[in-house]
Amino acid sequence: MDDSMLVTVIGAITGLMTAIVTSFIIPIVQKRLEKVEERRSVHEKYAQPLAADAVNLLWRLNEILFKGRAQYLREDAPLTPFNVYKRISTCYRIAVILGWVRAIEQEQSYLFYGEEKSQTDLRRAVADLESALADSPHVEVHVLRRLAGLWDVALPDDGDEVDRIAACANAEMQHVLADNRLARCHDLLDLNAPRQMEAVHRVAAAITAAMSRPPVEEAVLTTTGAEALSHIAVRQAWIYRDWQQAIGALMIRPVEGAARRFDVLDYGTFEALVTGGAGSEKIWLDRLEAALSGIDAVQPDPADFRISQLRAVTRATAALVCAIERLDLERRIIEADACVLARKLLAEIPARGEG
Repeated sequence: MDDSMLVTVIGAITGLMTAIVTSFIIPIVQKRLEKVEERRSVHEKYAQPLAADAVNLLWRLNEILFKGRAQYLREDAPLTPFNVYKRISTCYRIAVILGWVRAIEQEQSYLFYGEEKSQTDLRRAVADLESALADSPHVEVHVLRRLAGLWDVALPDDGDEVDRIAACANAEMQHVLADNRLARCHDLLDLNAPRQMEAVHRVAAAITAAMSRPPVEEAVLTTTGAEALSHIAVRQAWIYRDWQQAIGALMIRPVEGAARRFDVLDYGTFEALVTGGAGSEKIWLDRLEAALSGIDAVQPDPADFRISQLRAVTRATAALVCAIERLDLERRIIEADACVLARKLLAEIPARGEG
């Protein structure tokens, strides 16, 4: 092949390669880069408001649990404009987090579905927050252990077996509540003495039956009845996972022509729903308020497990803030003092089951 022919062939090959790169490879690479940028844009668009609202909630929970400034949650708190605002805004700060979680899940944002460690930490923090609001088995076990100690009933060493016995006792408790037309264990305190003792007897029978043990002696139940009732009539207000989804769905609205598809309700709209709402919207907000209304964080009622619940929510929120801080973002979106607070609360509040 002479030189001119070689030059022609090389030119043809070069032209073909240039055409392939220009027509196929470059557009593919550009498209992929655009998708990555779009994904990161949505990632950051959700991370920023989620971080801001998580920090707002963290400051409020710190105020309630550690600063002694939660008189507005007490049942005897006067309905001054300040107290009403603080109570509603505390509900709003929890609801808005549930809204962002629901929006991110709806959009299937990379913020939750990436594989980086920081995103794994973020998913774990959200799961812990949902668990703190929704899960009550540890309370059932706590009540069981208190009653077993009171009645000198030896529980098995197997944790799963203890969970099963606690579930049996709780199932009977639900029948007791239904038979007395009550909604909460705490409402047992409103019954007359004979019905209270009947509740104690039924729970005791459920526990021993679940263990295939002889019943607790009548004399023991009579002597310990009042104390047993104080253990049974615990105060709790769980926001179950399906309820969380409903509250989250209530809190979001679709948006057009923006990097993200959803936004959350502003405080003014939320307050209007709380004070003047009706129907299903009011049901979900009432269930949220029940988790907070009547809490005394300064002199807590030992039978009010909502304090423990708030501590678990606080720890999960602190973990959420720390996880967002570690995300690979182009700019810092959490102030340094909020990060310091989050790490401090993580160190001070033990994970559930550790303390």
